[in-house]
Amino acid sequence: MDKTILGATLIILFAGYWEYVVVAVILGYLLWVPKPERRERALAIGLAILSAAITRFIIVNVIRFLYYRPRPFVAETFTPLLDHAANASFPSGHAAFFMALAVYVLLVGRKKLGWFLFSSAVLIGLARVAGGIHWPSDILAGWLVGAAVSFVIWYGEKHLRRRGGIGIRAGLKNPWE
Repeated sequence: MDKTILGATLIILFAGYWEYVVVAVILGYLLWVPKPERRERALAIGLAILSAAITRFIIVNVIRFLYYRPRPFVAETFTPLLDHAANASFPSGHAAFFMALAVYVLLVGRKKLGWFLFSSAVLIGLARVAGGIHWPSDILAGWLVGAAVSFVIWYGEKHLRRRGGIGIRAGLKNPWE
């Protein structure tokens, strides 16, 4: 196989489709777990997803509203490897979302899943640069925003948990029991 075709295929895989693998791994992580640990895992993943959603759909959109940067394929007039709208590029929503997931999961001590998510965030970000739909600084900014929001949410949850206001130990009922 030609190295150019292999490289383009890997870029398209990670930039456009790897997010589905990440979703499948997270679902597997939630489903195949002993019952006593199920609630803690669900809370950790739920807060990681909340962190990622706040990052992507609020923080990134506010930044994009305040600062517009065209995507590389628009500024440099070339055809990217992936079809993409010619909307704002900075910061990368994908990089922010997946780094937020990874950092939160790592902060709560879920090392195996956290490192898988971190590696995925890096691969997705690099592939989006290689595919021509982001500048490197878009990815770096997305990673920083995602990590920062996850840290704030993790710290807030930790603080509330210590005060007895959130979490499994605070007496939340499991709706599936």
